[in-house]
Amino acid sequence: MTEDDDLHAREAYRPSPAARTPELALAQWTERMAMLSNLAAARELAGLSEDQLAAMALEFERAPRRTRTDALRHSFTAAAVLALAGGVLALTDTTSRGQPAELSPTLLAAGACFVSAFVAVCAGIWSSFRLMPTEAAYAKLGLYVGLLNEQHPWLYKAYVALRNPAALNYRDKVLRERGPIRGMDYAMMFEIAEIQAKMELTQNARAVAASVQGANEVLASSAHVMPAVTQLAPAPEQAPAQATTHAPMQAPAPTLTAVPSKLLSLGSSTEAA
Repeated sequence: MTEDDDLHAREAYRPSPAARTPELALAQWTERMAMLSNLAAARELAGLSEDQLAAMALEFERAPRRTRTDALRHSFTAAAVLALAGGVLALTDTTSRGQPAELSPTLLAAGACFVSAFVAVCAGIWSSFRLMPTEAAYAKLGLYVGLLNEQHPWLYKAYVALRNPAALNYRDKVLRERGPIRGMDYAMMFEIAEIQAKMELTQNARAVAASVQGANEVLASSAHVMPAVTQLAPAPEQAPAQATTHAPMQAPAPTLTAVPSKLLSLGSSTEAA
């Protein structure tokens, strides 16, 4: 590893102490999910215990939307209050003096309230855009720690991924060692299946061409020979004696009179030949 690689790894390496509550654990992992790729986040979450994962899943069910804890979370509320205060001050100054010839302290205070409200709105919009990756990471974390039950959107995708033997082995190992299958396990199974599919394609061109060209042998005309038609009741006058020496012998078709039949009635059983 070079020095640049060490610096890049150091920027993404932010260890944090173990959270005392599931709410703090969900907040810490949300910040970490925003810096990691999907596969890296799935690998790290797979190292947690079943109790930790279950606690975060329950916390996400309780609060599906992330609760903001930053200082600008009340920006829009403060902007509304300041705008209302500025309107009240401006209305009071106008009704008390009519049309003022010069700016009064009350009108100046109203203007200051309007400017502060505009600044608060701009700060709220900026903070909302800045926290969009964090909100997306919170939603992704909820998918990763959630159980693959009938409500999970990745249930059927995981069922399709289990067709791969390597992904099926990973599923069985998780069930034995950790517990039920969660969303991060689907991400791991999908990656395992995709890697195995790519490994099957890493063959030389001659082997791939031989596999593709081998399909022509299945479609050859020799593999689809029409069966010979069996004549059930050949007419004696249409089959000359000279042709019987070269044609294969065919068994005569049974007549209808040679087949025994039985007559069944709903009343007393009678049998007719």
